[in-house]
Amino acid sequence: GLTAQSAAAIVASSDTKAPAGRIRSETTALAAEIAGEFDTIGRIREAPLAGGANGEVLRVGDIATVVKSEITPQRTFAIGAKGRQVVVAAFIEPGLQADKWAKDARALVENFAQTTPRGVEVAVIFDQSKYTTERLFGLAVNLAQAAAAVFAVVLVAMGWRAAFVVGSSLPLTVLLVLILFAMTGKPLHQMSVTGLIIALGLLIDNAIIVVDEYNQRRRAGMGCLEAIDKTVGLMAMPLFASSVTTMLAFAPIALMPGGAGEFIGMIGLSVIYAIGASFLVALTVVPALAAWTDPGQRDASRPLRWWRDGFYWAPLAQAYRWTVDQSVRRPWVGLLVGLAGPIAGFVLIAQQPLQFFPPTDRDMFQLDMTLGPEASIGDTIAAAERARRLLLERDGVVDVNWFVGEGAPRVYYNAFNIQNGVPNFAAGFVRTTDPTTTRAILPQIQADMIRQFPQAQFLTLPYEQGPPFDAPIAFRIVGPDLRTLKELGDATRGVLSQVPGVTFTFANLQTGLPKAEIAVDEIAARAAGISPTDIADRLRAALDGAGAGAVLEGVENIPVRVIAEDDRRQDLAGLSTLAVGGAPGQIGPTLGALGAITLEPAIGIIQRYDGERMNQIYGFLEPYTLPAPANAAFQTALAKSDFALPPGYRLVVEGEAGERDEAVGNLFGTAGPLVVLMIGAVMLAFNSARLAGIVFTVGFLSLGLAMLSIWAFNLPFGFNGIVGSMGLLGLSINGAIIVLTGLKEDPGARAGDVAAQREVVITATRHILSTTATTVVGFVPIILSADRFWLPLATSIAGGVLGSAVLALYFTPAAYRLVRRKTANERVASAAFNGLPAPAE
Repeated sequence: GLTAQSAAAIVASSDTKAPAGRIRSETTALAAEIAGEFDTIGRIREAPLAGGANGEVLRVGDIATVVKSEITPQRTFAIGAKGRQVVVAAFIEPGLQADKWAKDARALVENFAQTTPRGVEVAVIFDQSKYTTERLFGLAVNLAQAAAAVFAVVLVAMGWRAAFVVGSSLPLTVLLVLILFAMTGKPLHQMSVTGLIIALGLLIDNAIIVVDEYNQRRRAGMGCLEAIDKTVGLMAMPLFASSVTTMLAFAPIALMPGGAGEFIGMIGLSVIYAIGASFLVALTVVPALAAWTDPGQRDASRPLRWWRDGFYWAPLAQAYRWTVDQSVRRPWVGLLVGLAGPIAGFVLIAQQPLQFFPPTDRDMFQLDMTLGPEASIGDTIAAAERARRLLLERDGVVDVNWFVGEGAPRVYYNAFNIQNGVPNFAAGFVRTTDPTTTRAILPQIQADMIRQFPQAQFLTLPYEQGPPFDAPIAFRIVGPDLRTLKELGDATRGVLSQVPGVTFTFANLQTGLPKAEIAVDEIAARAAGISPTDIADRLRAALDGAGAGAVLEGVENIPVRVIAEDDRRQDLAGLSTLAVGGAPGQIGPTLGALGAITLEPAIGIIQRYDGERMNQIYGFLEPYTLPAPANAAFQTALAKSDFALPPGYRLVVEGEAGERDEAVGNLFGTAGPLVVLMIGAVMLAFNSARLAGIVFTVGFLSLGLAMLSIWAFNLPFGFNGIVGSMGLLGLSINGAIIVLTGLKEDPGARAGDVAAQREVVITATRHILSTTATTVVGFVPIILSADRFWLPLATSIAGGVLGSAVLALYFTPAAYRLVRRKTANERVASAAFNGLPAPAE
């Protein structure tokens, strides 16, 4: 009459590990223990289960096989280069330097490998520090290249003395930024270094303007101290306004919440620190260096030399002067010149596909395989081993690691897989010879795996950048009825599977999953002295095992489990012969005698969203297929089909589109108040709403130039492009602020004199072109590297800043002249209305 459940309870009662109290007297204090705890397998075999009336004893070894082995069936299984493997994953604590920590960790692994028994090999299958070091080294090279290019531009544009002064401000500013990082506890990693590269050209913009203004005043005959005083007095407010607006433009990036904000927030913070530091250096250190390196008054008869005075070519200067004169005399010409590029950009960007974040260029890709729900872990292991052999036959594949029954270790920052104990699931990663090989072979591998494993959902995926999402195309259908949710999910999956580029579709709400259902005759069960609940408990113990103490071997505690024989729990026929026990002392009926055992469909998972039932639908794409066009094709096909949501049901977009919309919403959600602050800063600088309107019109038009640049490079319009456009809004208005400041301060220009307005623009040209060139050149190394992640951001900012020079030198003076003309006409009309003489222009 024993069952696995009752036998386990009896066996566990023989494992006497509990203390039995203490023996105490005036002279004695002894601990009491019952001998006989489980310490060997033989001890378990000798444990009594029952005794007869004549003194006979039934022991565990009489009716059961007692062996020491691994738990079967296995819950997880790892496969590597030498077959089965045990994988240990180690994670670094925050605040430690990855390369130094990894060096110590590798040394520890090497020492451990020397102590392992023969036949056991220890190998490192993944080392993140390799990628971290390579990436930071590449960014450091980009930073050095950009700094050299920026210095060269200043040398050509302004001469060696100005280049020395301006170049000296660069390391000082970077050191200030690093000090701010240390003071605020911010890490120096890929995003913060990239922020410095973005800000590199901006770091010296303020210095260029101060040095150029100082040199102009020295050429006008002022002494060093007077030139410094006038330069700082005149430029402090415009530089403050341009610096604040630039910092505010990057503030939404630094303050953005959510996964995308956590990912790229340090870019914005780095730029803010850099701009603030450069403003302080430009108004303190730079004027002093300019005076200390001042060669004295220049002889007007001395010929100009580019290495001393900066590049100057008279024919080009005359031609440029004529174009500026035409723009000022005929303002509509300047407006048309400024509007042509932005309008083209706004129109052409609609041709580019959307993309949240691009896949990373990496010598690795990930594997994800799901067999049918009836598959055992043995089936999954066999499929994984076969897939490994097929993958290693390909040129360019170095190593394959599979993890059956669970997700793969986290070898990429956003690669999360929480599957555990799922027998029909396997995940893994593949190492290739280089990132180019990964991109070349991955699409063909996906197609081959689909043909080789038709019974499985087999995904070969590049590692994505940015916040993680479950699938490129994903949505949920929310509603009350499970059957309707299932039907709606099947209908949408049918449409989705026909979209070009879609490899697999999957629904979380799955009916039809097989289960063994026992229709217990409750009357017969009660007659046998058991209830349906008792049957369920005893059946679970027989199939899954019941705990029965533990064997203590040294310091290792090995659990003891009582379980039915393999042939009784591997199929329905064996299950029907399993005795479930009856009343104490009775053998009891078999499971088959108490009811029929059949296979029935069942709902596998019921998920809810805010308390409502839902069905999540996932669509997976061929490697490197853009999700946005595929999602748009699906939405179009769904609209053309006869699919319709019943009342009470709704469809919510998730996946890449959902994450992108949420990230963009978070970005713009913090931008509103900051834009108001930007407007306030500019209005405070000019004390004029009209001039502030010109400045922000230039900023808006520069967004069109950024989009034109993205279109010219044939890039997807993704989140990085939007981030670049946000930052550009603060950068692009700096030239306009400088020009408007000169026009406002010059009496002749303020009075409407064309020649005076033209000369103000000519005077501002050198430092506008210099700052534009240094900003653009700072992005050249990133653009030339063709990094798919940073290229949209670099091209949008570089293209927008380059075009903003045209807006500053042609559109801005033309708009200023129109505004001044309108203001003058308003004064004349006001005077006439009040019977006063017309005011002088």
